[in-house]
Amino acid sequence: MLTFDLSSWCGDSNYNSSYANTNAEYSSYNVAAYFSEFGCITSPPRLWTESASLFSSPMSDVWSGGIAFSYFPAESVQGQFGMVEISSDGKTVTTSDDFDRLKTQYGQLSPPNSPSQGSSSASYPACPSSNANFAVVTALPPTPNEDACNCVFSSLSCQFTPAIANYSSILGLLVDQGCMYVGEAGGSCTPIGGGNGTYGILSACDPSEPACLHML
Repeated sequence: MLTFDLSSWCGDSNYNSSYANTNAEYSSYNVAAYFSEFGCITSPPRLWTESASLFSSPMSDVWSGGIAFSYFPAESVQGQFGMVEISSDGKTVTTSDDFDRLKTQYGQLSPPNSPSQGSSSASYPACPSSNANFAVVTALPPTPNEDACNCVFSSLSCQFTPAIANYSSILGLLVDQGCMYVGEAGGSCTPIGGGNGTYGILSACDPSEPACLHML
């Protein structure tokens, strides 16, 4: 099973400018695949017109649909988004215009009911080799070791204390900014993120935990 997070269709876009290249890249992979997330939030309101392309040919020849993100309220560095609001007591759900637009788009779909069960091929294409644009390794990442991550964190004299409870929304920006400073000083964030198709020694640590961040 192959999952893919793609939010390149923003506003009232079209297949050729948003999905065509991605669809072509995966067209020869005869494995089950779907979009684990779709729905661009950088050009509101979300019209969800990508649904028609995702659930029809030629995309339906490659992809098994997708998941519109997100039903529940969520927050990212790009802002707040979600298709419903939950009351403070957790008992009432109020849908938004975002939800209604998606419902309308889904109601207009006539997705194909194919291929038939048992018709898939047993042969699979070879994976592309590693190159400058596709850094890949055949070795599995190290098994996550919580004790090792905690050990690194506890050994640092300068520890990160977030001012907000939900700091995961800014964690990526902080790591990127910190790694930029480390690189300018001649250092490297390889222990955290790895590089050139290899895993860093702390890449298995939970990114929402401060352990990885404190390496900066």
